[in-house]
Amino acid sequence: MNHKRRCRWSLWGVAIFVSLHASVSLAQDWPAWRGPTLDGHAPKTASGQVPVTWTDTQNVAWRASVPGKGHASPIVVAGSVFLLTHEEQHQTICLLKYNAQNGVPMGKLVLHRGVVPPSYLHNKNTIASSTPSSDGKAVYVLAQVGDAIYASAVSVQGQLLWQRLVAPYRAGDGWFGYGASPLLVGNALVVPVETDDREGGLFALSKRDGRPLWRAKRPQETGYSSPILAEIAGRSQILISGGYQVAAYQPQDGRLLWKVKATSRTTCGTMVWKNNMVFASGGFPESGTYGVLVNEQGPKVVWQNRVKCYEQSMVVAGEYLYGFADNGIAFCWRCSDGQEMWKQRLGGPVSASPLLVGDRIYASNERGVTFVFRASPQGFDLLGQNVTGDSSFASPVYAEGKLFLRHASSKNGVRQEFLVAISDNSQ
Repeated sequence: MNHKRRCRWSLWGVAIFVSLHASVSLAQDWPAWRGPTLDGHAPKTASGQVPVTWTDTQNVAWRASVPGKGHASPIVVAGSVFLLTHEEQHQTICLLKYNAQNGVPMGKLVLHRGVVPPSYLHNKNTIASSTPSSDGKAVYVLAQVGDAIYASAVSVQGQLLWQRLVAPYRAGDGWFGYGASPLLVGNALVVPVETDDREGGLFALSKRDGRPLWRAKRPQETGYSSPILAEIAGRSQILISGGYQVAAYQPQDGRLLWKVKATSRTTCGTMVWKNNMVFASGGFPESGTYGVLVNEQGPKVVWQNRVKCYEQSMVVAGEYLYGFADNGIAFCWRCSDGQEMWKQRLGGPVSASPLLVGDRIYASNERGVTFVFRASPQGFDLLGQNVTGDSSFASPVYAEGKLFLRHASSKNGVRQEFLVAISDNSQ
């Protein structure tokens, strides 16, 4: 593992490091897992900018090769795309940087060396599955290195600012390897380490130097969900599911605000919300999707069903909740009472989370197919079905008028990942 504090990007045939579009605001970026509003919504200005259909030659702005393997989704900050990857042949975990306008590789920073995947790593997971998060000045990254979780902060110019061990992460019953993403809350980086021993929890680190700020206890159960910041009933709170409960924590100090019995032992998806309702799905060993009402009387499960959106998160559009279940069936439920408005078989399996762009939902399955359908309770309306490679686990994201996809293709037993930017060629 590399602990040098003055690392810089190694350049791929680029004479100098150029910071492009430094004036681009965060509103045009996709700076974190689930985007600028943390709910899988593209900005309202995105409507109409992204096509519903594309091919290898039509509506593709650029395509770039990605070394190694990872399921982390890309983030886009100030004209640059950042991506986490594991290069198994070199035993490294690296942060990659691309020019968001043309896909030119801008740099690669090695964060950890001598990294070997744990023996229990699930064949659908990687050790580069955590999506980075950025405040526009630095990029924050989580990675499992051996039997521990490490957090790193890298300036957007390519300097390793700090790196810290967050907590032990030892294999237990049913472990698949780490995959949660960090959450930036004010001056804190919130890191989930969901384990079946006493050393886990939610950890808050100073984003300036990585020093510990607080730790919130969590159920001693294996979990993979990422925390998310939401305003529920007029109050900011950190939401997370797993350990047979849905819970909320105070952002300032990690104090438990409320919890309610719901979901199963293990969940992976990130919670979503609408007004004073929150929603979670999963998991293992039981399956189910839950709607929880949060008010002055406390939390209450007001509806549930047996649909399983396990690894993937859901998305809310208007007064309705949309899920793309493990079995490849898309669902629309009314948020208030869980009434099923429609369901449609599309084809799975599914790991990526859906993206809302205007009134359209972009949802990829593991076979490289991205479906585009209308976010409408009136009935299922398929707008496009696009094949990009033959494998996709990372979630589609939107920034700067483009849809960014991290997919892969296998030929003659050789797997190659790539990053592709989709935009309307006719504009």
